[in-house]
Amino acid sequence: MELAQQQAQKQVLSQSLRRSLEVLQLPQTELEGYLQEAVLSNPLLEMELPQDARLPDPEQEPARAMAERESDTWESSDSESAAVWDLPAAWEGSAGEDFAARLADPRAQGENLTDALAEQLLHMPRLTDGMRRLCVYLIECLNENGFLEFDLADLAREQGVPLFDMEQALYIVQDLQPAGVGARSLTECLVLQLARTDHFNPHTLRLVQPDGLERLAKGDVGTIARLLDCSQADARQAAAAVRALNPRPAQGYGTGGALACQIPEAVFRLEDGRVRIELNARLARRLALDERNCALLQTAGSEQDRRYLREKKAEAQQLIRAVQERENTMVRLLRTLADSQPGYFLRREPLQPMTLTQLAERLGLSLSTVSRAVQGKCIQFEGRSIPLRRFFTAAITAADGAAVSSENVRRHIARFIQAEDPEKPLSDEALRAALAAVQLPVSRRTVAKYREEMGIPASSARRRAAR
Repeated sequence: MELAQQQAQKQVLSQSLRRSLEVLQLPQTELEGYLQEAVLSNPLLEMELPQDARLPDPEQEPARAMAERESDTWESSDSESAAVWDLPAAWEGSAGEDFAARLADPRAQGENLTDALAEQLLHMPRLTDGMRRLCVYLIECLNENGFLEFDLADLAREQGVPLFDMEQALYIVQDLQPAGVGARSLTECLVLQLARTDHFNPHTLRLVQPDGLERLAKGDVGTIARLLDCSQADARQAAAAVRALNPRPAQGYGTGGALACQIPEAVFRLEDGRVRIELNARLARRLALDERNCALLQTAGSEQDRRYLREKKAEAQQLIRAVQERENTMVRLLRTLADSQPGYFLRREPLQPMTLTQLAERLGLSLSTVSRAVQGKCIQFEGRSIPLRRFFTAAITAADGAAVSSENVRRHIARFIQAEDPEKPLSDEALRAALAAVQLPVSRRTVAKYREEMGIPASSARRRAAR
């Protein structure tokens, strides 16, 4: 054993910064409850309704009061599909499920995935505090499907730790339940699940590769057998094992509570050819120090009382700054979002490809900060409640070499299905061919993925619904 000096950089979040990130991540409805609890527990903090947020007198302005009540009915949805796509009535009820109701209330009850994963970490006594912190950080970076979309090198740089440590934290997260959580691609997700089954063999590993999944989607056993260089019986067995896997590890986990009305962060309006953004001030609260109670600092009898009041004043000032920083960050983010998508807001054009990383670079913020800022939040535009996550789409290269967003592909799929013959609905292969005809070449597996994400049933279910 020997003594040695080692110089290293570490990022330690102060209590103030932790509070700011916590407040930034909260949607409007949860922020309201959070601030109310803070006011009740801190005698030096008070909260008032802004002047423009006071309810009008129904006797003096009955017509205006009624109009405002009607205009304030926000669409209740945790699903981006329910807030965007209008599904034909023929898809509802006949097939044994009300698809519109399922979209409006997707797994609202049940345990939250983030809490479930964090609880599993508590049962790992040998995990160091530093590694546990990195694991919790990665868990918070997972998307709604349980995948990790961010580059590990960027996350390691942001946390000020070696890439090796971040990789070790990811391995720990991927070892949690449900199987496949923390994967960075569909193939990795399926491999992680296969590794916990009795079907982990060369055939299934080959089949979960992108070209293997493409053949699996077509359902041609002969093609799969030639790819795997095996008999058709073995090919069927491998295909059945892969089909039994779950491509969305987070499926089945809800928000942990009853579905509540989702309040938009802001309303986007079109005025004189420009996008005007109005922050939602109706339920916004104004925090301030209670000056009368703060005066007790000068007259408190004992040192213990003065110390208590100083601590509460520091907490109050910290929370006030956090709320102000949240508002400033949301204003910058929403304005940048509007400037980045002028075609969508002004001319009803499809969304342009944009990622969270690109937005973070434009704002000069860290990737995790932007991810927290858009998590669980939405805006109102043209009477619709649109999740902020929907504005971040991957780029797909069209036939002419131009980059189009995956949102554009979803719009075309919805348009084609709405125009189909109810008695002869389009299959996923037919939709793929139709997309190729409009210069959007995507695979059949991609078509099926987007269709399922939009809550649209398969052609067979749509045929039964039409009958």
